[in-house]
Amino acid sequence: MVHALDFIHGCNYPWSTDGDTVYYGLDFGANVWGSHLGVSTRLPAVRADFEQIAALGFTVARWFVFCDGRSGIDYDERGIPAGLDPHFFIDLDAGLDAALRCGVRLDLVLLDFHWMFRGITHRLADPASGVLYEVQLPEGRAEVLLSAPGREALLEAICRPLVRRYGPAGARADLGEAIFAYEFMNEPDFVVEEWERDLSPRVPRPLPFELLADLVARLSAIVHTHHPGVLTTIGCARPHNLWAWDDDALGLDVLQVHSYPSGSVLDVPADALGMRRRVIIGEYPAESAEQYLEFALASGYAGAWPWSFSGTDTQGRIPAEPLRLFAERHPELINPRALIHRRD
Repeated sequence: MVHALDFIHGCNYPWSTDGDTVYYGLDFGANVWGSHLGVSTRLPAVRADFEQIAALGFTVARWFVFCDGRSGIDYDERGIPAGLDPHFFIDLDAGLDAALRCGVRLDLVLLDFHWMFRGITHRLADPASGVLYEVQLPEGRAEVLLSAPGREALLEAICRPLVRRYGPAGARADLGEAIFAYEFMNEPDFVVEEWERDLSPRVPRPLPFELLADLVARLSAIVHTHHPGVLTTIGCARPHNLWAWDDDALGLDVLQVHSYPSGSVLDVPADALGMRRRVIIGEYPAESAEQYLEFALASGYAGAWPWSFSGTDTQGRIPAEPLRLFAERHPELINPRALIHRRD
């Protein structure tokens, strides 16, 4: 359990883009369309991104890993995870190395709430011919999280090998320093059965909170066992749900609240949230960086991470000028490469 955190100057790098293609869920491993577009195939561009992230002063980047399950995972005939795709660790190693070279650590977000959305794409093999064909999953990948075999497979065939690889006893312990935290799911508010006010209509089989809490707790235990010193967190979409994650049984080290007009914490000091754990403003509109950074620092938050570096949605790309001014006012909080960049 972490009792204190400095102000962590981070940003959202949820997925990469080349300006034309948005690589949502495609950064790590081969994908369900039968191709491989992961980080290792585009490494110079990804390294350039992290050089820019460092030059903007950021020390942490929040990066989505499996998203809706379209890449990185091999599934059995039931749609249950059987293991990690052969390309997965090649890509993740490359991504971690790109970050580490620039003094940036990663918050790895394992699943996105889209995992539970109807209509996501999957590939199945015809039992007679073995030919692969594309299907739209009417219940998303809900069965993985709702069934005991699915949950066990996700944790033991996917999560544990991932975390263990970068821990002190892992095959790539040399890259372990690049990992700041793990998140089980981005914005689970939209898939929880009991949270009817937030539950998305695109989720036909919602997830009982009890099952989700158990998954979060078990991931925390895996992280704390295999990679001591790395944090666990959760990206909460709605401030009114934040209380549910401030439970010792879940093993979370730091909480995140996401702040948009539909649920803003701007002008709400951290202690007014009533949480025992430190809280990061894990997402907020990029255009509001100047307001949020100084507010969060003065109001007791453990960070304020703008959405997003990729700039591939309506929130746009992070403006550089507020970050330059923040760096000048608070040089002790920023990536030293930002200072080097300014001198150059």
